[in-house]
Amino acid sequence: MSASSAGTPATKAARRARRRRTAAAPAAPAAAPVAKGTARATIQAVTGRLGRAQITAGITSAATALVPQDSKGRRWLAYNGSAAAAGHGALWLATGNPMGAEPLMAAAVHSVPNCGAFAVTCAVAYGGWKVGGILRGLLGPAARPAAALGAAWWGQGTAPLITDVMAATEPWSSMLLPLIAAGALAGICWWALDSRSAAWRAPVRWAARIPLATLALGVGLYAPGGTL
Repeated sequence: MSASSAGTPATKAARRARRRRTAAAPAAPAAAPVAKGTARATIQAVTGRLGRAQITAGITSAATALVPQDSKGRRWLAYNGSAAAAGHGALWLATGNPMGAEPLMAAAVHSVPNCGAFAVTCAVAYGGWKVGGILRGLLGPAARPAAALGAAWWGQGTAPLITDVMAATEPWSSMLLPLIAAGALAGICWWALDSRSAAWRAPVRWAARIPLATLALGVGLYAPGGTL
């Protein structure tokens, strides 16, 4: 091609058109960087843009999303289930009975009249002491002891009355007495151990849960048959 033809207006216009088409064409996508495949490179890339607190929060949220929502319930079940299993096994070894708490549950149910009489005695003795305080001005200092002793004397003889009430309310008494007896024992276990174990070490707290968990397992398994 000659120099004269290279400088013609048509040639210059063609060159300008090619330059405009090249400028208007979309840029080719950049090639994806080759992954290094190392955790250190990834952490360095992230830490260059995020602070340590943001990275910690992100990792925590990701771990929380991966943990099943019912993990707390599973931990509770494993904690109490293992305590109940340990208590049941200890009763099995102590009594030689694989049913564990069933004999103890039956004994607790049969002792309800006497235990009820004891509770009534304590309640009426306390009530007599309070009433004696009102009559102290009339009967002198002996009013409170005399009222408390009189009420306690009446209360300690209520076991036959409780037995008669149980017989008159069959079959409801047979179904409810195991729950009543177990509820009283559970309250004692909670007051004596569980309510005081919040500041104890984890193994000691678990050991303190064994009586209550064993009692709950015994009620669930053997309470209906304890009076049979």
